[in-house]
Amino acid sequence: MNEYIEVRFRRNGKPFPLKRQLTGGIEFDEADPIERTVGITFDAASPATRERMNSIRRIQGWEPGQFKLDIAVEDGALILRGVSPHALPEGLYKLKVEIEEARTPRKFTVADVEHDSHAVVTIDVQLDERGVRVDLDGCDSDIQQVLDRSVIDAVSGVDWLEDTSRRPTRQACLLNLLASLRSRPTTRAPLVELLHDIYYVGNDRLYAKVDRALVDALQTLSNDPTKPFYAEGSPKAAVHGRLLSSIREQVDVKTQFKELLSFRGEGRPSMQAVVAVPPPDLPHTYAEFDIDLGNPLQDVLGFFVHMGELLDGKPTNHLDMRKVLAKSRASDFLYYTVVAN
Repeated sequence: MNEYIEVRFRRNGKPFPLKRQLTGGIEFDEADPIERTVGITFDAASPATRERMNSIRRIQGWEPGQFKLDIAVEDGALILRGVSPHALPEGLYKLKVEIEEARTPRKFTVADVEHDSHAVVTIDVQLDERGVRVDLDGCDSDIQQVLDRSVIDAVSGVDWLEDTSRRPTRQACLLNLLASLRSRPTTRAPLVELLHDIYYVGNDRLYAKVDRALVDALQTLSNDPTKPFYAEGSPKAAVHGRLLSSIREQVDVKTQFKELLSFRGEGRPSMQAVVAVPPPDLPHTYAEFDIDLGNPLQDVLGFFVHMGELLDGKPTNHLDMRKVLAKSRASDFLYYTVVAN
């Protein structure tokens, strides 16, 4: 048996091929591509197919409602296969695809998989076409100093922000997080003072070299009865482990970073700080920062396949986040506006 489902994407009426599969999802063939988390809702679309799926569940020993798939990117498409040659039977299936920082149809798409063949479905994708207008005139000195010391994608932090070819959501992510760090826990004693430089910016998080005192500072804040931060222990999501692999040290020093600690800032939006516990006598360490409003897909690593309706939450869109931060203490430190392209 060789059944599978081929999912192709279309944007503005034209093919929108995938470039590759990454650890955390997929990447489209586009300018300044990002790694996008993918959520897939998959289920039977007919009673006969449901019975075949139930039979596969019993054979595989899966829980009721569970149905595992192997997912790959091949020839610009997303390919859904069974975990073995016999684990995706012929039948009528329905699926939805949710993609980070994109809109896809809320209705199910039906895939008719014939015996020893495959089905091809096309999903329309709408991307966020908004841009940002960055204005660093009058920038806060603490934020300016961090940007001056930072190198992102091989260029200075300031030049990176002024480059209009960069993805707007990444630029917004950087500026939103700097504004949050400049205003937490207070504007008089901000955490941004403990940042040395930023070396990676994604569409939802950044990595920075920081003073080792950040670990103690966050622990002290979590011990405060007013709870400006909460200590969460080791981070639960596997995606945070990438911070350790990103550490810029000689191998003998890098291997000494083994433990991560997670702290969550109070309020909504909530800022998360994941800090690597540094080895003794090292004056600095490394940290990951992100902001979210509580999203079930935010920290899902790679593909998330489930049965039933799609989850309501989506990963943080930092262009939307600006409106939220504008109503918080961070409002005085937001040096950009969102514009329609």
